[in-house]
Amino acid sequence: MTNTSHCLLEVKVAPRSSRSDVRYENGVIKVRVIEAPVDGRATEAARQALAKAIGLKRGQVVLTSGATARHKRFRIEGLTELEALARLGR
Repeated sequence: MTNTSHCLLEVKVAPRSSRSDVRYENGVIKVRVIEAPVDGRATEAARQALAKAIGLKRGQVVLTSGATARHKRFRIEGLTELEALARLGR
């Protein structure tokens, strides 16, 4: 039997930061990336950072909305929202 669970996570991205990291504080997921918001580089960096922080492959984290906005929504394949947030809160 395969795991078909998934969830949507809303993320606030801060491009051009001094360092990259992912934080879950006060109910908000914040992703800081070094990359500038040019040609989707900051969005891709945020996707990769989120995948790494949750412990998933990059392909399991898919942007669903907010390609050019600071607030983005990612579909997380293989985890429920509670599981994903628990991994971020470690």
